[in-house]
Amino acid sequence: MDTMGIIARDKRQLTLIYSSNTRVGKHTLSYLTGLDGKYLAIDLVKTKVSDTQWAEIAEALNTNIGDLVDTRELDLNTEDTAAFGPDDWIKIIQKNDFVISRPIAIKGERTKQISNPPEIMEFFETDSAAIDDRPPLDTE
Repeated sequence: MDTMGIIARDKRQLTLIYSSNTRVGKHTLSYLTGLDGKYLAIDLVKTKVSDTQWAEIAEALNTNIGDLVDTRELDLNTEDTAAFGPDDWIKIIQKNDFVISRPIAIKGERTKQISNPPEIMEFFETDSAAIDDRPPLDTE
């Protein structure tokens, strides 16, 4: 298994962190491959994201590491996880890629956890929205 280096924060490239063992992950990647744009897809099944990077991702999303985990996938309830700290959640993520059921999209300073696969298009629509559709002024 590869280990991912520093998280790329390039405004011209989208980074998708997903698990190919999840429905939303696979469908989000399908949408992404159909779009014109530069992207890096990181499948958690094949590539390990470092503990520090998970902390960075959670911070960028303004959430706790445990909030990235879909506890329904592990059949855990709130009482079971109440005493879990960041290190506990990271261990769970590292051993169970499928608990990241919502992929994470990173582009420039934007970071978002994707709930619905078509949401990935927002990252590319933002770029095209800045294009001026008006015809050029006639200077003659």
